[in-house]
Formats: sequence, structure tokens, C-alpha cells
Amino acid sequence: MERNFTNGLIKELRGRSIFLIGMMGSGKSSTGPVLAEILKYKYVDLDVLIEKLTKKTIDKVFSEEGEEYFRDLETQCLQEIIKLPSVVVSTGGGVVLKKENWGILRQGIIVWLDINKEIALNRLNSKDNIRPLLKGNIDVKYEEIFETRKDIYAQADLRVEINNEGVKNVAEKILNTLHKEINN
Repeated sequence: MERNFTNGLIKELRGRSIFLIGMMGSGKSSTGPVLAEILKYKYVDLDVLIEKLTKKTIDKVFSEEGEEYFRDLETQCLQEIIKLPSVVVSTGGGVVLKKENWGILRQGIIVWLDINKEIALNRLNSKDNIRPLLKGNIDVKYEEIFETRKDIYAQADLRVEINNEGVKNVAEKILNTLHKEINN
């Protein structure tokens, strides 16, 4: 990506944080660090932060403490993260379910990584994928979850369609979309 373009965008952002939202498997955790590096921002993966704080996997937090407990932790972490300038945050897919979180997310720029369903399912069907909300028939569960969240995701500031691009290309798509939005 051209250096002048990136430096100009960094200046235009004025330290506003960027929150990546979207379904499981959309690439938030893999794209976030690349985007942060390009922008010279800090990077936080919300799920990784929660795992460090609880010393448990997300799956264990869900099974032992329940989804409500997990969602409360997400909110508490967001409340602290938003105090920092210039951060790219990869959120969990369900962060949008709590209205309180939207108030926090809106203080930054919300980018919806809208992934093609078949590509997401291919990613999520891997053996090492442990998603507490996808237990059972993964295709059916994914569709049910997406149907309950799609209108919420659509409230993001920006929507970036994801197909089979690599993470660097996705990061560049986000930057180009941000640039267009800021200059409109």
C-alpha cells in the first residue's frame, strides 16, 4: 500500500479506534493485526484478552460460566479498551448483541467483515475449530446465528465483503473503504 495514502489515512483517523465485527470465521482475528500494523495502531483481540483474564478458553468460559457471564466480560473489556487511542480491535461475533456495547463501539469506527457463508463454513468446519455456539449441526447453527445478527451487523459504519482474499488484501479493502468514507 502506498505510504502517502496510509500516512494520510492515519492523519484523517485522528486516533479513532477501529472495531472489526462479523460472524465467526470472517477473519477478524487474522486481519486485525495486519490492519493495526499498517496503521501503526495497537492491536487487541477481545477473545484472547478474555482468555488471558480468565485463564480459560472461550469454550470453557461458556461451558463453566455461561454466555451471559462471557458477554459481561466483553463489555467490561470494551470499556477499558475504548480509553486507549489508535487501537484495532477484533471482537467476538456476538459482541453486537448487547446494546451497551454499541455505545462503546460507536466511539470508534465499526467495520463489518461480511463474509461469504460458504467460505466461512469451510473455515469453521476444520477439526481445530472450537466454537461454543456452533455445537451440533454447524451449517444450521451458523445460519440461525447469522439470521439473528445480520440486521445488527448492518448498522456498522462500514461493510467490507469478504470472499477468498488473503488477510493483506482484506486489510487493504478496509483501508480503501475507510478512505472513501472519510472523504465523503
